[in-house]
Amino acid sequence: MNRASWWVRAAMLAFVAILVFGCARPIDLPIDLMNSDSPDSELAALADSDAARRLLANLLARRSADARAPGAAASAHLTDLASSDPQLEGVTEPAARLPDQAFLKKLAGTTSMDFAALVFARALTTDSRSRIAQATFDRFLQEGPDRSVAALRQPGAFPYTVVFSPSWLYKSHPETGSDFARQRRLLDKLGIRNRMAESGESDSVEDNAAAIIRALRETGCDGGPVVLVSDSKSGAEAVKALAGLMPEEASCVVAWINIAGALRGTPLADSGLRIPVKWIARGIFWLSGWSWDGVESLETTHSRQRLETLRLAETITVLNIVAVPVSGSVGYQVLWGYHVLTSHGPNDGVVLLADTVWPGGINIVGLGADHLLGRWQDDAYILAMLRTLDATIRNHGPK
Repeated sequence: MNRASWWVRAAMLAFVAILVFGCARPIDLPIDLMNSDSPDSELAALADSDAARRLLANLLARRSADARAPGAAASAHLTDLASSDPQLEGVTEPAARLPDQAFLKKLAGTTSMDFAALVFARALTTDSRSRIAQATFDRFLQEGPDRSVAALRQPGAFPYTVVFSPSWLYKSHPETGSDFARQRRLLDKLGIRNRMAESGESDSVEDNAAAIIRALRETGCDGGPVVLVSDSKSGAEAVKALAGLMPEEASCVVAWINIAGALRGTPLADSGLRIPVKWIARGIFWLSGWSWDGVESLETTHSRQRLETLRLAETITVLNIVAVPVSGSVGYQVLWGYHVLTSHGPNDGVVLLADTVWPGGINIVGLGADHLLGRWQDDAYILAMLRTLDATIRNHGPK
């Protein structure tokens, strides 16, 4: 099989697999590097090079130290272990901003894919706000769910209404958790107000953004400040919706949680729009009763042009939840997509890493997690994120 025919076959298999799993939640719970207590030998098996293994170990050590001493996480005196790796000498990241995908792709070519992904993970929490948020989340997670439940049940502990923007195929495949049902049940038990935006499960980004705007307008400010939560494809829909709000409407939204957002689309959609993959994919969509508009709206050129025009109100705090896997931690559901996307550089199995982040947001890294963020569906993770969100809004949000 020549290289061209292999690529077509790989793209076809990847795209068809992603139709069901790519923006949904998995049933199994893959490894979480931050909380696995993995021995060095296990960590060594996950990364693809000695340099990546060293950087991974250093990142885990730094996060563990930050979580134990959260007050010191933003201190300039705290040792940044990752910076001591000699492999990082000569690696010059773009100043005053995160590395872009072109930089990561080039770095992967000169070092290794995992090393480039971990350099991005390191950069995500370089700023003090992100490093504090990461340390706060890790500390709450280590404290356990019982303590988080007790904290969240205190009067006024979480004075927000949460609006969920569901992800790809949430009606056809609710068993995957793409409708946020587990999170909504947990919030109901805690007495936290929440609702779901009734968007189309395979509609275009533009149509679903209009549905999110309607949901936010219906929610209003009467139930307290609003937090919008999006996942994967709905990340692109959420940011377009937030940018489309009137100033008085936007003032009700205090935060947006962007989970592995396909903000700039995905090259997997580009693959699905090429013949012969398009013929097979459109047939699957027609038989399943799904709209093709959603795929077309995730085409990368269109998605990047769309994102360039969008601006958010300064009163909205953005939390980017970024999955950064290494090659040995990618789950089988997105493994085909991961390998197809490696020609573009580091990715999470569905989206290129640099394309998941809203610039200027506060970043929390799912180190070792792929696009599906499997373990993040545990109650302990959900509860830790709720507490981290509240702490971040109170400490770093606009006053």
